[in-house]
Amino acid sequence: MARRFVTPLTDAEQQTLTSAYQHGEKRALRRRAHAILLSGQGHTINQISEVLQVRRDAVSRWLKQWEVSGLDGLIDKPRSGRTPILDEHDHERLQALVAEHPHQIRSLQARLQEETGKTISTVTLRRVLKKKSP
Repeated sequence: MARRFVTPLTDAEQQTLTSAYQHGEKRALRRRAHAILLSGQGHTINQISEVLQVRRDAVSRWLKQWEVSGLDGLIDKPRSGRTPILDEHDHERLQALVAEHPHQIRSLQARLQEETGKTISTVTLRRVLKKKSP
């Protein structure tokens, strides 16, 4: 089985990774920087995955990302979430329905579905109302 290590780290890279490992804002970045540092010290992918308790393919991917993009390759890229079920018009209508029927979540849910054709759970409805309340 071939052993894979990062190319020897320069002093500057070592300092950058150590700083990211010790002070990185997100846990994922700290873990990835730690993996690169361990690889630079000669630890195998299997050893690193055991120490960090992650899958071997994750460690391998981090090493490749480091080789290609440096520290930028270890930082999570922004990801979009699910598009909202209700648009701004639906939110306005919901506020009007709340004014008409306060404390009646099920009837709000039914009326909104009837008017918009959009199915929304009571949990989502409560979350929307909570977010929109002053």
